Amino acid sequence: MNELEGNVKVSRTHQYEKTDPVTVFKLAWYAIASKPGVLLASHSEAESQSFKGEAMFTARIDQKPVKIMVDVDEEKGSVALTGWGEDEGALGTYLDSTMGALKKSSDKYLNLADEEKQKLRRALIAKTCWDRVIHKILNKAPLSDIYFQLALGREMMIKATEGGALNPITLTTSGWLSRIESLPTDEAPPAGLATELAKKCIEWKKGTQEVVQNFL
Repeated sequence: MNELEGNVKVSRTHQYEKTDPVTVFKLAWYAIASKPGVLLASHSEAESQSFKGEAMFTARIDQKPVKIMVDVDEEKGSVALTGWGEDEGALGTYLDSTMGALKKSSDKYLNLADEEKQKLRRALIAKTCWDRVIHKILNKAPLSDIYFQLALGREMMIKATEGGALNPITLTTSGWLSRIESLPTDEAPPAGLATELAKKCIEWKKGTQEVVQNFL
């Protein structure tokens, strides 16, 4: 994280109680990455007896670049938002707003019926999939990694919208899976196709956010 040296660091922490840590992580991811122009920079989710998830995002505040990280630690029972940038006041306002949105969405999640909770969780996973596809395209990841995220996002959207009208995302993602399945899986997709797919992911993100907002 050498690129963060010399920047101001601001943090906000919230102790969550009733919401499971995986859902807290996805809700925090959503609170950050649903804003325009935010891109995923890195992420990790530890698979062990206790959950620990981290994700770093690049964003802009007043046209100035910032880094925002979310960290959910089940053992501590906390979710932390940390920002790096030039303006401490602007970062604090940004993190306060984001944490407020997270608390509000967590409260709404707890009041949902079990079936609605399941659908929301799946829509949130789909949202992370589109962010991850864009991240992998920008980092020239092999097509196999991109295909997996695309297929998972489509599956989650089908389950998140089950019982309602057919969501157009499920149709367009199916078409894209068919389009890329014959390409070499151990190579990055061709530049033109990758750019087109990244633009499509932005459309899918917007459509998925509409589904999420139906619950929140």
